[in-house]
Amino acid sequence: MTYYRFHEEDGSAVAITDGISGTKLPKPNSSWKADGLTEVIIGGRCRFGVEPAEIIASIEREGFYLAIRQPG
Repeated sequence: MTYYRFHEEDGSAVAITDGISGTKLPKPNSSWKADGLTEVIIGGRCRFGVEPAEIIASIEREGFYLAIRQPG
């Protein structure tokens, strides 16, 4: 499935959403910036250490999946 990817301006988080406007994204620490399209496929590669099925379930439930970048 094709989703829209956004990143926080300060680089601390990435979000994948089903809404092109980004209005469904969680409240950020800094501004969200559009980052293009991404494919999330059941059985596909892991992203952010999470199975694609979990990402898709989060998008269906919340309208977005949020990944916080770990320091280091």
